[in-house]
Amino acid sequence: MKIKLLFVVFIAFFVFNVAQAQQHKMHFNSKNNIGTSIGQKEIAPLFQTINGVSFNNYFLGVGVGIDSYNYKSYPLFFDVHRYFGKDYKVFFYGDLGYNFSGRNKPGKEINYYSSYKFSGGIFSDFGIGYRARFIKKSFFTISAGFTYKEMIDKIAVVNMCFGAPCTVNYSKYKYGNGRVALKAGIDF
Repeated sequence: MKIKLLFVVFIAFFVFNVAQAQQHKMHFNSKNNIGTSIGQKEIAPLFQTINGVSFNNYFLGVGVGIDSYNYKSYPLFFDVHRYFGKDYKVFFYGDLGYNFSGRNKPGKEINYYSSYKFSGGIFSDFGIGYRARFIKKSFFTISAGFTYKEMIDKIAVVNMCFGAPCTVNYSKYKYGNGRVALKAGIDF
């Protein structure tokens, strides 16, 4: 329930700011990041591309990415950047969305299964960054933050039996992966 409420508040904030932006000069921006996520389990690469509009010291957009931490997934999310300072070099960012599952297989922690199905869950990413101009309206960015993704794995195991039908046991594993994300990118 809290997640749904947070998502609704995020959407309302997004819509409100787009409505406010129509009173100011807006322009299209694209943000493309590569990086790494560092967690307790492993270090894994990540990629994100975010497209949206900039106005005043805000950026609002929609992004998609590839996240290889623990299990491969494809987050789809709303993004908000807030720039600070005289030259708008320092920024805070927040992403909230849904994490779609890739084609995954259960890990070594599960020895035997007859079928499995991965599904996604919530995705969030919050942090701080710095940007430096390198060509007219293009910037090089670096950022550090905390990212979280959920994955759910439903596994079926057929019990051994001597006559049909055999019973099937179902297990549900929920993976909540919180980790540090370090990213570098180009904004134009």
